Amino acid sequence: MSTPRARPLNDLRLIGAGGTNKVMAGELSRIARRALPELRLSEPQKAGPGALLYPFEPRLARLAAFYHRTSVRVLWDVLETSANRLEPLFDDVVALVSADAPRYLWDGARISVYAHAVDTFAAGERQIIGTVKNGVIEAAARRGMQLQLDPDAPDLVVSVRGEADKLTVSLDLAGRPMNQRGYRTQGGPAPLREDLAAVLLMLGRFDPRKDVLLDPMAGSGTIAIEGACMARGMPVWVPPRRPLLAAMPEFRGLDPSGENSLFADTQPTVFASDVHTGACEAARNAAQLAKVDSYVCVETSDFRDLSPRALPRSESGAGLILSNPPYGERLAPGDLLALYSDLGRFCARFPGYRAAFLVANREFEAAFGMRPRIKKPLSNGPLRGYFYLYEID
Repeated sequence: MSTPRARPLNDLRLIGAGGTNKVMAGELSRIARRALPELRLSEPQKAGPGALLYPFEPRLARLAAFYHRTSVRVLWDVLETSANRLEPLFDDVVALVSADAPRYLWDGARISVYAHAVDTFAAGERQIIGTVKNGVIEAAARRGMQLQLDPDAPDLVVSVRGEADKLTVSLDLAGRPMNQRGYRTQGGPAPLREDLAAVLLMLGRFDPRKDVLLDPMAGSGTIAIEGACMARGMPVWVPPRRPLLAAMPEFRGLDPSGENSLFADTQPTVFASDVHTGACEAARNAAQLAKVDSYVCVETSDFRDLSPRALPRSESGAGLILSNPPYGERLAPGDLLALYSDLGRFCARFPGYRAAFLVANREFEAAFGMRPRIKKPLSNGPLRGYFYLYEID
């Protein structure tokens, strides 16, 4: 029997970069309105600076695992325990998983377990993983199901996350980080993570119905590709990748395809340029794999040589210039500040546009030469930076 230290959960958890709660909620609302108009979306509960909780609903969970681009993980929380030793942790997992096993376990399933932020637990990470794995296998056996451990090719991935004095056991509905889309087979020296590119597009208020999207320092094209994919509401995954939830009993009977674009009537206009030939070739290949090459134009050019008249324009005259410029790791300080100044002058040639940047360099704002409308702390991995949004007059 489970003790009061443990309780079952039934929550959908979205995890993203720190400070992206509103962005993740906004994107989920956008795709849910299109895909599940009959579903009334609950107000999410914040579970930290980069995590949201919704009441679990299979259709919403499936939608998030297939289409939610601003999250890093999409989880189904199934239990919580304050056990601080391995033996009671095992007992709690067995008791609570066996009670609900038919919803997400099946005979012959191959499983894998990973742990995150469990440093305060009395045992080590490997011991915690082993205990939870054994508990899930024992719980399945009590319901007449045999599971196999297979960390290389699992059918089901179990997540164990530490928070304060508790451990939460969840099912990773995608089975991998959401940024591992499958279209980026080549990357530059400092590639922007795909989910963070999606966050920037949301923060920049990219509206493909009236905006042209320009990335003048595109690198391997992540912002441009994510812009086109988000505009059309395309699935996150490039085949053969697909979320693992498709095999779970709870999701059987739902539409299994996940192949359709939610906004298939949208025809975005996206332009990307970079001075490096190799980066542009990588961007073109990625756009083709993501099936947005017909919407993304990639040109090998220094942005300072681009003429606004030669670039695509929208009928409304509106647009978004969005980029993740260099921070200084590979440029001399004087060259970097000159680059930022030139970027400011380039953007000034696009009245009616918005310009937005993610930069981890304190000198950017002064060198760019305009006053930002929005300045928001936003990190790129370990680099602490800011998101800047400008209105070009």
